Amino acid sequence: MSLTDRFNPAAQRMESSLVRELLHYAQQPDMLSLAGGLPDERHMPAFPEVSQVADSRQYGPSEGEGPLRAQIVELLAQRGLKISQPQVLITNGSQQGLDIVSRLLLDAQSVILTEEPTYLAAIQVFKLQGAQIVSVASDEQGMSIEALRAAIDTHQPKAVYLIPNFQNPAGHCYSRERREAIAQLLDEKNQLLIEDDPYRDLCYDPVDLTPITSLIQQAPWVYMGSFSKVLWPGLRTGYLASCEELRPYLVKIKQATDLHTNRLGQAMISQFLASGALPAHLQTLREVYREKRDIMAQALETHLGDLLQITVPKGGMFFWVQLPEGLSSRQVMEAALQRKLLVLPGTPFFAQPSEWDDRCLRLSFARVDRQDLQRAIQLLNQVIRSLLA
Repeated sequence: MSLTDRFNPAAQRMESSLVRELLHYAQQPDMLSLAGGLPDERHMPAFPEVSQVADSRQYGPSEGEGPLRAQIVELLAQRGLKISQPQVLITNGSQQGLDIVSRLLLDAQSVILTEEPTYLAAIQVFKLQGAQIVSVASDEQGMSIEALRAAIDTHQPKAVYLIPNFQNPAGHCYSRERREAIAQLLDEKNQLLIEDDPYRDLCYDPVDLTPITSLIQQAPWVYMGSFSKVLWPGLRTGYLASCEELRPYLVKIKQATDLHTNRLGQAMISQFLASGALPAHLQTLREVYREKRDIMAQALETHLGDLLQITVPKGGMFFWVQLPEGLSSRQVMEAALQRKLLVLPGTPFFAQPSEWDDRCLRLSFARVDRQDLQRAIQLLNQVIRSLLA
């Protein structure tokens, strides 16, 4: 018996994250990277002095630090989500939130519904539990109501996973009408919603940001957020809130997974929130990233507007562009690497085969310097036109 024969079936089928594999390229000093969803460290606030934060040397509660959980309750109340502190669980990034929920709900007999395309790390987590992922048709307004109803009736899924605000990778932001219709359908079917909302604070144009969770009347739900995109991703601090029925089970899984999230990171974030500096910091991020988005949008239109289908996102970190027919996104990635440009092909974002799974690129503008954005798109233009020649 080989060692891998001892692995469970889901582990044997695991695939690595293309984003994580490409990170070593991004570390090269002469590489221009549009691939990762990394925030710009030049606009991260300084860490608080360790001596000024709460003593974090001892073990802490699995649910998370009380002050931070109370602050999250206030943040969610501002979003229209009325919850109590016991319903909040601090996690090691929103990624652990996905893992905890998946461990609770999914197995080899399970189906989970997602948008098409969807977050590649969510695909990894769901597959690790052995679940079948069923992609549901989506457009710029959000997941199709008719397709969602049909998928629920056909597959009887354990949950529906959505990223309504500046969806990763497609950048779409759900309309208010679509949010209300989805909430009503989930209530009608008593279907569990997993709502992932890490990008909502990076909003550049007027849009509706209402959590679908806040519109639900009776269906079960989990709402996930993160401080990684707006503060310090290296601290790996996120959170989830859930309906009361799920809360004790999620806490038990957190206990078994890692006892608790890093206390020092929680204390640093809590102090920053208590300082009142967050609103001004978010405004700065919006101004900086809006300018970068506009630079990339103009460069794409100038250099590639005749070849690519381009939608300008109203928030978030990503452009999702469609390549000309017959051109492979992986082919573009490999050719771009030869020119010291890193782009991310769309294939990892599709849980099921699709006519578009190798026809799209996800391009991130968040971390790249303004001048380098222009140069990166010029290089991408050269790559694509050389492949089409």
